[in-house]
Amino acid sequence: MLDLDCFDRQLPLVCDLDGTLIQTDSLHENFFEAVFHSPQQLLRVVPSWFKGRAALKQTLANIRSIEPRVLPYREEILELIRCAKADGRKTYLVTAADQSIADNVICYLGSFDGAKGSNGSSNMKSRHKLKWLQQSFPQGFIYAGDSAADLPIWETASGAVLVGNGVKYARQLREAGVEVRTINPEKSNPVKDWLSELRVHQWSKNVLIYVPLFLAHLAGDFYAELKTAVAFLAFSLIASATYIVNDLADLKADRAHATKRFRAIAAGKISVMNGFLVSMIMLAAGFGIALLLHPQFALAVAVYLALTLAYSFRLKRYALLDVTVIGMLFTMRIVMGQVLHDLAFSPWLLSFSAMFFLSLSLAKRHVEAMRAWSKGKGTIKGRGYLPNDWPLTLGYGIASAAASIVIMLLFIALEAQGTQPYGEPEWLYVAPAGVFIWLQRIWLLSHRMDLHDDPIVFALRDKISLFIGAIIALAFGLAL
Repeated sequence: MLDLDCFDRQLPLVCDLDGTLIQTDSLHENFFEAVFHSPQQLLRVVPSWFKGRAALKQTLANIRSIEPRVLPYREEILELIRCAKADGRKTYLVTAADQSIADNVICYLGSFDGAKGSNGSSNMKSRHKLKWLQQSFPQGFIYAGDSAADLPIWETASGAVLVGNGVKYARQLREAGVEVRTINPEKSNPVKDWLSELRVHQWSKNVLIYVPLFLAHLAGDFYAELKTAVAFLAFSLIASATYIVNDLADLKADRAHATKRFRAIAAGKISVMNGFLVSMIMLAAGFGIALLLHPQFALAVAVYLALTLAYSFRLKRYALLDVTVIGMLFTMRIVMGQVLHDLAFSPWLLSFSAMFFLSLSLAKRHVEAMRAWSKGKGTIKGRGYLPNDWPLTLGYGIASAAASIVIMLLFIALEAQGTQPYGEPEWLYVAPAGVFIWLQRIWLLSHRMDLHDDPIVFALRDKISLFIGAIIALAFGLAL
């Protein structure tokens, strides 16, 4: 544990906010909070943009201030502050963030003796911060920071606490005669963090683009397979970009969630600005490839993107409408596969897809409602559902599951019998039987609150699900 015993206890501990006390940038957080939750007021930012950074911060904080309770704090710094207070040392938060944010943070933590932030005209950063510190603490101070902007302050301080990326300046400061203490960055794997944030495992859902290729019996066509593979990659890039946008829009709810708070952006392992920039690059690349493949494919992708952004910004907060949109988003993947190869739309396939994925979406919501209900919670954060809605999610979910099975049976009885290329269409009846058994399993686990993953992701990891899938695939092959 880092201690400050080597420093005079009369020296106050001054701590920075962005990158030091928290693992993120409050300005960026404030900006995206306004973009996603108060976009109608963003025009107020334009005049302040030309008045300077301090005015911009104040305007954004006035539009929609970030909540201190959901910020990703560095536990080592919190412990350092608690120990400093226990030793009788004064502690202060001095930050370039707006004064209102600084006040909210110290009020929430209750560990600081005071706070100083930017005031709309003066940006409390680097030499401006140093000037204020020298005037306020003429006897000296210990300063905890994390960036190159803090170098002038460290060089003048009685002691330096280097946090995160700031540890790389330790040698430079020691050579300048500054007493240095370091808090090394948390060990992390950037590649793993990005793969997790991009939800590469969720690309498995995009395999639905291949469904029309197989049902149209084009699987042996090399050009069609290559075209579909490129489309899969392009759409996966776009889908990952939307996951990032969704995380940016839902930061507050994710940080309050039992498991989502560990996501890379929510935990501060990836900055909100880096996440936004990467998402824009991926969107541009994905759309560029989509346009080269087929204009109608690009149009279908554009519809999907508009729908998923509407979901992220607003529709996810409306009970039942949210799961309807999710069912449509899954079905859009099949539509993409059809327009990619200029195939006729199949009402059987699209209606089955809509009902099937509506049921799976409701299964996920049912788990959330059941868990909240079992714990006696009054609300479910970030959703339009109440814990007492679980009978509704159960009823609609089982009804849509049954509807999907009926659609499959009607298709086999009315369309597949006696048509090419099915030589033994009777084997096709194994498919609705297998899907019915699998849906029963999903809903049993959901109602027991044992469904911990997205149902699609669960199916790819569950041995019983994989076995049922293999039986269906074998029956399909025998039918041909």
